[in-house]
Amino acid sequence: MNSRNPAKSSSLWLLAASTVVCLVFALQEIWVRHPASHFFPLPLLAWFWLAKRDGMFRAVSFPKNPTAYNWLVVCHLLLALIAFVLISPFMAGLACVVSSAALAVAKGKPAGHEAPAWALPALSLFFIPPPMMLDQQVHQVLAGLAARLSQGWLDAMQVLHVVQGTIVATPEKRFFVDDACSGTNTMMVAICVALIISCFNNRSWIHALVLLVTAGLISVASNVLRICLVIGGLHYWGLELDQGTAHEAVGVVFFLLDLALVWSADHGWYFALNSSNEVERPDPYGTPKMPAAASGLHGSLSMGVAVIGMTLILGPEILALSRTANAPVAAKPLGEADEFNLPEELAGWVREGDQPVENSMIGNLGVRNQVWLYRKGRQEAFVAVNFPFLGFHDTRLCYSGQGWQFQRQVDGSLPGDTQNTVRFLEMNQPTELARAHLWLSVLDENGTAQAFASEKPLDRMTERLISRWSNPSPVLNTYVLQIMSIEPENDSRVQSAVTELLAEARNCLAQALVTHSPHAGKESE
Repeated sequence: MNSRNPAKSSSLWLLAASTVVCLVFALQEIWVRHPASHFFPLPLLAWFWLAKRDGMFRAVSFPKNPTAYNWLVVCHLLLALIAFVLISPFMAGLACVVSSAALAVAKGKPAGHEAPAWALPALSLFFIPPPMMLDQQVHQVLAGLAARLSQGWLDAMQVLHVVQGTIVATPEKRFFVDDACSGTNTMMVAICVALIISCFNNRSWIHALVLLVTAGLISVASNVLRICLVIGGLHYWGLELDQGTAHEAVGVVFFLLDLALVWSADHGWYFALNSSNEVERPDPYGTPKMPAAASGLHGSLSMGVAVIGMTLILGPEILALSRTANAPVAAKPLGEADEFNLPEELAGWVREGDQPVENSMIGNLGVRNQVWLYRKGRQEAFVAVNFPFLGFHDTRLCYSGQGWQFQRQVDGSLPGDTQNTVRFLEMNQPTELARAHLWLSVLDENGTAQAFASEKPLDRMTERLISRWSNPSPVLNTYVLQIMSIEPENDSRVQSAVTELLAEARNCLAQALVTHSPHAGKESE
């Protein structure tokens, strides 16, 4: 006989509504803004497999601990509502974690063949988008750590080198430690695999924690060895392992080595910790039934929160569709890489030479990188156009990765602007004893100057809430205009002259963009 209550079954599906909306919201943010976390289908598949195999969904109708379950459901709904109102994918990810914890509490003590109680909440941690672009800061730390740790090995290999931030310079070439070589991508995947192994092998939480730390250390060590292999291959054998198919093949080999070492470490730690099966104890919670009224209330609240979330998330997108008809239409596609040629004279500044300069200190920061040197009397400034970037690009990350340190930052505007569309930076490079002033301005594919987000968290949150409803559509491609003055003079007249150069250069770039149809590209490594 099937004793399943149809009312409770429908309440279960209603209860999942807010969780699904939160999950989609969080994963969409990860997909758009956090490439290092694009492996999320792996923990997502493991999550659903374990929940289905161990009967987690059925346990919601008869939770083992109704009090704790009810509190966790209320916390989940509150976090979900906050996430939708504030348009915060981070809070949506936290709501998913709390929902997973509620499932674990409803299931109660797992049987010997089932995954540990902490499995679902731990796997759902990978559904949380890093707040405030924290993964970019982690990348910078790991990239610098990998570059510094490679020094000892390169010294032992007798390779002449100098480390500058995330750049390893050798007589043959300058090697930039990108996302892959820094271990940002492989470390996250290795940690995820270590957690999945612990869940499916029913390891203790102590075993899982030790294995996660071990996976991180394995990833760092293998990426340091990969850097040494790439540099040593060019130094001793002339092998170009830092680009193309060879670079990808080396990365795949070391990634498979990481996974093999993580699998081996799981067995090694199991032997070292001498884990043993615990004696089954009676469940102190018993198997009480949750009242049908409470289950129905949870389902109704969950559906209400889900409807609010869908309205606040999809509302701006629907408005954006109604505004696309007013968007300007570009004339023709882009040509070759040297399509953007700035005039010979800009605001009294004279361009040096007919071709963009190479190997300038301003660096290669985009898919296409054009740098010109302008002079005005004894003053000189580098003018660079970097394009195209996917979405708004924070150029400071590129400079900090090359060892630059920022002393002061001022956001301002040019005449006619209503927002802060210019960012001024004072910075220095300790390894080269260099000092520079940098002016930044970002334009979209239609030549419109973009405003820089405030550095204050409260102001940034307010801007994000308003911009979602007021902006016609999200910015797809951006173009960065930079002006750098090396060893600048602290003179108001010099600052004014550079500002005039920036204004003229931005006008020229905006006019060029209006007459072209930019195509998307990926950021350079």
